[in-house]
Amino acid sequence: MPPRVGRSDSSPCFAPSHLEPPVEVLNHFVEVYRTRIHSQPLPLFNLEGLRNRLATSPRFLLHSFLALSLNFDSHEFYRGREQEAVQFYTRFAEDGTMKLAVEGITKIEVIESLCLLAVKDLIGQRPARAWMTIGTASRLDTLRRLTYPYTSDAQTDDRSARCYWSVFILEKAFSPQVLGLSSSQDTPDYPLSAPLPSSLPTYRDENCPPDLHVPEEVNKDLGINAYHIEMVSVWGDLTRYLHEIRSGNVETPWLPESMHAKLSVRLYECDSELPQRHLLRNVCFSKRSIAEIMQQQEYWSPWLAMQMLSHASPAILNHPFIHMVAMRGSRGVPQSRVFLQQTVDLALFHSGWVFQFIQFCENLQYEINDPLIGHAVAATATIPWLFQFARDPKVSKKAYDDLDRCERFLSRISSTWPHISRKLEILQHLQYVAKEKLQEVSGGSTMISFQPQMFWELLDPNVCQVPQGSPSSQGGTSQVSNVPDARIRVTTHFVHPLLDEQAEQPHPPNSAGNAMYSSPPSPDDLEQVCLDEIFGHFPLSSNLVPLTVIKGAGHEFIPLPQGENATTADFHSIRTQTESPAYFTSGFYKIEAGPQRPAHYTFEETKYVLSGQIDVLDEATGITHHLVPGDFAFFHVGSKVKFSTKSQGFAFYAVTRPVRAPHPNLQGREESKSKL
Repeated sequence: MPPRVGRSDSSPCFAPSHLEPPVEVLNHFVEVYRTRIHSQPLPLFNLEGLRNRLATSPRFLLHSFLALSLNFDSHEFYRGREQEAVQFYTRFAEDGTMKLAVEGITKIEVIESLCLLAVKDLIGQRPARAWMTIGTASRLDTLRRLTYPYTSDAQTDDRSARCYWSVFILEKAFSPQVLGLSSSQDTPDYPLSAPLPSSLPTYRDENCPPDLHVPEEVNKDLGINAYHIEMVSVWGDLTRYLHEIRSGNVETPWLPESMHAKLSVRLYECDSELPQRHLLRNVCFSKRSIAEIMQQQEYWSPWLAMQMLSHASPAILNHPFIHMVAMRGSRGVPQSRVFLQQTVDLALFHSGWVFQFIQFCENLQYEINDPLIGHAVAATATIPWLFQFARDPKVSKKAYDDLDRCERFLSRISSTWPHISRKLEILQHLQYVAKEKLQEVSGGSTMISFQPQMFWELLDPNVCQVPQGSPSSQGGTSQVSNVPDARIRVTTHFVHPLLDEQAEQPHPPNSAGNAMYSSPPSPDDLEQVCLDEIFGHFPLSSNLVPLTVIKGAGHEFIPLPQGENATTADFHSIRTQTESPAYFTSGFYKIEAGPQRPAHYTFEETKYVLSGQIDVLDEATGITHHLVPGDFAFFHVGSKVKFSTKSQGFAFYAVTRPVRAPHPNLQGREESKSKL
């Protein structure tokens, strides 16, 4: 096949009539791919011989490669025409790739191009298009493996495996709610991994407990790519689990058949199967030079992602917000206090390690470009956001420092992945809320109000996110709500499990005021929840609201209107504070012998007979029901009835409508609100 890359002297610069870059330009972007794209998170290409392969590949693959790479760096060949080049390459790559994909052409190059285009769409903040491209790649790779399941060529097998696992990672990381390759039982071998970096024999981690060191290795080393892919798979399943919880599918998490238990077991399995040679204490990541790490980046990129996900996953799985808010829900799932304390401990421990790895990278000046890690870090940051209010000064300071690390990290990575900037905005918004809504209460506790929808946008982001500037994206992430403030109470002291090499210094429990700032939220946007005494005392509690007591609302106080034999008397009405607010009104119904009283319902009602008898003719069936004390009747929207009695009847009712006929004799009978 003739080369698809131009010669050095064929053209001085990019032009629409001359799209193909010279050899030295392609060499440059292969190096960009190696240092900034490869295994962050996709192991799509084998780096050995990549330039030659791209030079002789179909143009749609070369164009998709350049369209993606130009988002990370440029070259003198393009001379300020980078955006124009990206548009040209994207259009030609999409035209060529999609034409073959819809025809079911299962060449590996087509699937590779789809993977590159999906990542480029994520950078371009077109998540819906990326989602569809991932789906196309998944279907096409399934068809490819069904059509050509076996080969005897090791090089082709590795390319095939890289295709499969790259699509697998895209599904798990960016569309976990949809099962495709990730549900397949017929999986290829893992892609070839870079060799383990040379050891540092003079270094021994003195902080490693001897009782955790197992001298004999029992695990076969499958290569770092295998363990990276396994952790991405767990993260995808965790994301789907969070989506189920957000949708209201609440479980009892400590039961062995729960998804929480199954995910915990998977994490234990991943930990037990990881060979010791890949452990932090043995590879000494933080003790190496940046030059050494960049030289062996094909190993370090998947290793770092694997390590960070192995801590972010259990941190999120045991998130206090998940177990003390979302899991409680309206179903009233009973809570085990021992289990809840365990989740707090695990969330604190593992979230600390996520930000420890961020600190390692900062110290080394190593740049992470993986958008999956960006999402994982932003989601994990909601844990120190809660712990920054702890009374224990060590925990509070550590949490505040972790939030500061998170801000710096998200600021850097959002320059490459613009959609990450939205996550940074949410954290800044939460910090503003923390500063404005914090208050001290009796007993030395700290109370904080916050907006749960903002947590969910970080933990379970939408596939098709609302574009910035749209009405629903302004001033927060949830609709205006009349829900009164609910609060977090932070009371408990903690001892942080991570070793702290710095001496403790006094630090105020609330450092949010000096952290990240954003535009102030509207008070009406605070659809809040209660995390009362989240860190130690777990019985469910909420803001105490005084009762409203009404004296003398009996039937003797309800006169019948002149000329009427029946009347309603509404004595209490509220507008609910649920997600879909509705009116809820209660009162009494009084009827005496006389003509039938017709009613055609445009609301719901439940009526309970207290005394006498009330006859109800149901016009839908023609049946007359004779209700006596102790009988309920339920009326639906569309019900049509006629009420009557042979003597008199009196009933209590509750209806989903506003006040229509106020109780006539309750003026002055409402007591002051009681403090019970």
